[in-house]
Amino acid sequence: MTRPPLPAIQAAWNGYGCNMAYRLSSIASAELRFDERLPLYAWYEDIDFSRQLGRQGRIVRVNGAKGIHLGSKSGRTPGRKLGYSQVANPLYLSRKGTFPLDHALRSIGRNMAMNTIRSLWPEPYIDRRGRIIGNWLAIRDAILGRISPEKMLTL
Repeated sequence: MTRPPLPAIQAAWNGYGCNMAYRLSSIASAELRFDERLPLYAWYEDIDFSRQLGRQGRIVRVNGAKGIHLGSKSGRTPGRKLGYSQVANPLYLSRKGTFPLDHALRSIGRNMAMNTIRSLWPEPYIDRRGRIIGNWLAIRDAILGRISPEKMLTL
């Protein structure tokens, strides 16, 4: 049984980091910049940027396009900092209006579950235990009303 072919272009909810492409004229006319409150690697800055730009027109997926990811397993944001961002950034973007709260809560739950489960047999290049600590530090800060994306810089 063969699957029907995908359309050449289809609507997308957001662009995804390493595979995003934009028209510079759209960015310039919207006077859009990446949010400086999302430091370092900035978990979900791609979603925030594309959802803001999506207010100017359509966000689409081009199914025939191919991307090559030249990512590296080393040199990434340390576990504790990234773990904090996995909680703080979705909550911040939800308050900002570029990421619905239900998406934020599902994302946080998914990341915390994955970090917990994978911490039992962690990948050698991912600090899962550090991520869990960062996740819980952010949950504590959210409960205390002092969560912010920038806090990850001090961890």
